[in-house]
Amino acid sequence: MPTVTWRRRLHTLRTGARRTGLALAATACTVVSAVTLWGWLFDAPPDIGVPARSAVNRALLAGSFAQDCVVKLLTATQAQQHTLDDCWAPPDHLRLPTTPALLVEAPGIAAVTLQDDGGDAQQWSVVIVVSQRPYPSAAPHTACYRLAVLYSRYGLRAPTRPAQVNCPGPGADIALHYPVTVAPHTALADTGAGFLTAYLTGAGGLDRYATPASGLLALTGYRSAMLTKLIAEHTVPDHDTPVEGTTVHALATAELTSTQFTPMLLDFPMTLAVTGGRWMVAALDLAPQLAPDAELTPVMPSPNPR
Repeated sequence: MPTVTWRRRLHTLRTGARRTGLALAATACTVVSAVTLWGWLFDAPPDIGVPARSAVNRALLAGSFAQDCVVKLLTATQAQQHTLDDCWAPPDHLRLPTTPALLVEAPGIAAVTLQDDGGDAQQWSVVIVVSQRPYPSAAPHTACYRLAVLYSRYGLRAPTRPAQVNCPGPGADIALHYPVTVAPHTALADTGAGFLTAYLTGAGGLDRYATPASGLLALTGYRSAMLTKLIAEHTVPDHDTPVEGTTVHALATAELTSTQFTPMLLDFPMTLAVTGGRWMVAALDLAPQLAPDAELTPVMPSPNPR
């Protein structure tokens, strides 16, 4: 049996070992925490912009390639058969007409979707919209074509010829939220009329009708601009100017005359604010105000000429 002296020595050793272990554990935790904090503070964050830009660039490449191929196929003739070699292999070409089958105008990219990503190659689905007509005097017809585009380190290629598909529908109408018609020769209407003239015709004095914070600059592209209608989201008192900073959303309809004396009717959704004791245009809104809980009214498609 250990003597009293040895029991004291063993107790001292165990106590020292526990203290050393706790110190080592605390030190390790401190080092890990410090390294983690250092990484948070000073390590470069992951660059998500590079892959995002790469995807956008490839989508643009696929879209422009598909647009070029679709237009070439729709307008190619026997004498231009070689122009299709950039899109499809020569054995796949159909017999081409001696004159263009269609007159194609205003081609555009309607949609670009990544369908497959195999690492070495990506397959994109591209929808091209064109305005086409069989002969010059025919009415134009909007048509859509879907083309698959294969992107790889070798370049761009179309695995198949395009398919004609349905274009997006004619959409739906929805009620706007401007229930109040602003009377002519009121403070709000005078501001709207003066703003349109100064903003569109180069008559000068835009600073009298638009706030500096609006960032608006005169366009000066029209001979005249006349306010024909102004509607607002709520009633605005005319005799008593509201308190500073009061705002209202409005929709101004302008009858314009271009420099070529061509008439035109445009709508300008805007925000007006009381600045310096008078109404001024604070911003041109990006979109008009929609009526709350308004229901969509589908537009019936019109028959397309062939």
